[in-house]
Amino acid sequence: MAARVFCVDELATLIATHLVAISPRSAAALAQTCRALEVPALSALWETQDSIRSLITHVLSEDAWRLTTQHRVEAIMLTRPLNMWELDRLKRYASWIRRLVVSVWGFPEDITSLFAPTSSNAPPFLRFTLRELNWWLNRFNFSFITTFLSSHLTRIDIRTDPFGSLSRSVNRSTGTVPTEVVSVMRSAIKMFPSSLQFLTIYLGIGEESTLTKEIGLTEEISAFILGCGESLREFHSNLVLSTEAVTHLTNLPNLREWTTKQKPPKVTALAHNGIPGGPASVFPSLKSLQLRGHESLGWLSLFDARENRSTPWTVVGNNLSHLVHDHSTLAIDSTLLSRVLPLANLVEITLRMRCMTPSGPGCASRFSDQDLEHLAIALPKLEVLRLGEAPCGANTCPTTILSLFLLSIHCANLRILSVHFGTANIAADVMAMVDYVRSHDLHRRPKCALDVLVAGNQVVPLDDCEFALVSMAISAIFPSLARIIGSLDWSPLERLALMCGKAQEPTDLMSFLNELNLSERHETSSSLLERVERFLHKKVAPVTQEMDTS
Repeated sequence: MAARVFCVDELATLIATHLVAISPRSAAALAQTCRALEVPALSALWETQDSIRSLITHVLSEDAWRLTTQHRVEAIMLTRPLNMWELDRLKRYASWIRRLVVSVWGFPEDITSLFAPTSSNAPPFLRFTLRELNWWLNRFNFSFITTFLSSHLTRIDIRTDPFGSLSRSVNRSTGTVPTEVVSVMRSAIKMFPSSLQFLTIYLGIGEESTLTKEIGLTEEISAFILGCGESLREFHSNLVLSTEAVTHLTNLPNLREWTTKQKPPKVTALAHNGIPGGPASVFPSLKSLQLRGHESLGWLSLFDARENRSTPWTVVGNNLSHLVHDHSTLAIDSTLLSRVLPLANLVEITLRMRCMTPSGPGCASRFSDQDLEHLAIALPKLEVLRLGEAPCGANTCPTTILSLFLLSIHCANLRILSVHFGTANIAADVMAMVDYVRSHDLHRRPKCALDVLVAGNQVVPLDDCEFALVSMAISAIFPSLARIIGSLDWSPLERLALMCGKAQEPTDLMSFLNELNLSERHETSSSLLERVERFLHKKVAPVTQEMDTS
C-alpha cells in the first residue's frame, strides 16, 4: 500500500518537500530508499541547498568528512579517500544541484570533477543541470571556475572574495597579475553561455583595483555582449565595455537592470541603431539604472520621459523606475536633482554621496527645500528616496524640516526616506514650517505612510519645550512612522514622536503647534513650556503608561 502511495507523483513530492523542511539529511536518505522517491526527494532537496557542504554531509557518512575553518571561513574537508560506490553516489546526487555558492574550495580533484559538464548523450541522471553559480573569487579557487560553467546556466555572479582575496596573486614588485589568473578569467568569460539572463561581475574591489586594470577583460566581456548577450535581463559589472558593446546593450529588448561606471557613447553612435529618420528608442525595457562614478552621470542627460521626434538620438526613459548613483565626493545639488525630474515613473532614487568630516567642506547635501518640493511634485510615485549617507556631523545643509513635510504631502507612497536637513535651529524651523503650512493651506493635506526615516544630521541640544515641539512636528508630518534611524541624539525624539502619533491625529498636532506659534510673542518660554507639558500630559501620558505596561 505504501509503495502505491509513493507512486503518486503529487504525494511523493509533498512528502519530500515536508521532509526537506524538517531534515535535509533525511531527505537525502529518502532518495536512497527506492527509485520512485529519488526524483521528488532530490528535486526538493536542491531547491533549498546551494553548497558543496550540503552535498558532502547529506550523502557521505560522518567518518568521511569534518568541518574546519579556512581563511576565516567555515569549510568542509574529506578525511579519507572515497571508494567507487561513494563517488558514484556523489556524482548522481550532484547532477541535481540547481544553484551553487562557492567561496573556499579545498577538495581533491576527484570531487571537483563531479561538476564537469557531461556530454549530451550521457544518461539523464548524470546530465549536469546547474542553473545558478555564485562564485566568490579568491586565490584558492580561481583555477576551478571554468569547471562549473555549464551551458545550462541562466545566472552567474562572480565577485572578489573579501576573505580570501586575490591581492596576494598580484605581484607587489611589478603591480601585475600572474598570467594564470588572467588566462583563467578570460577563458571563463569566453565560456559564458548564450542562455545567460543574469550576469554580475565585480573584480578589483577596494585595494584590489590593480586586478581590474591588469586583467582588463574589455575585449572578452564586450565580445560576449555582442555575440551571446541577447538573453540578458540584468547586467551588473565594474568592467569597462567597448563602445560597440555599450551601444548593443542599449538596444537589448529584455534588459531590465544595468550597472555601469563609464560614460555614454556619443549620441550619434546611439542614433545608428534607431529607425532612419526617427529617434533611437534605446533601453526599451530598462527598469533599474545603477551609476558609479562621475563619468556615468552623462547617462542622465540623455534620458527624456517624452519621445522627441526632432532629436534623432533621444533616449526614452518611460520605463525607468529605480535609479541608483554611487560617488564618494560628488555633492547633491539642484543641478543633479534636476536631471532626474523628467523620469516621472521613478519609485526609487538612491544617491550614495558621502559627507566630509565636520572640519572639511561640509555636508554633501546642497539643495534647498524648494528643490525637494520640485522633486516631490515631479516624481509623485516615489517609494524610496535616499539622498546622501548618514551620519553627517557637518550640519551645514540648507534644507530644513519643511522639506520633510513637502515630501510627505506630494509623495503619497513614500515608505523609506534618508535625507539630511539642518538641525542647528530646528525648533525655530518647526515654527517657520507651521507658518508656511498655514499660509499655503496645506495643513489638512493627506500625509504619506512613511515607515522609516533616516536622519543624516545630529540633533543639537534642545530644551524641554523645543524637544517636545520637534517630536510633535515629526509625528504630524509622518503619522505612520515606525522608526527613526540616526545618531544617539535621535533616540529620545523617536520615542516621544511615536507616542505623539499614537495619542493624537496629525491635523490636531499641527493645529496645536499653530496655536503655540501665534501666542509665542505674548508668552514667556516658561508659560509655553507649561502649555506643552499640559498637552503632553493630557494626550500622551496615557499612551506612555500603556506602552510601559506592555
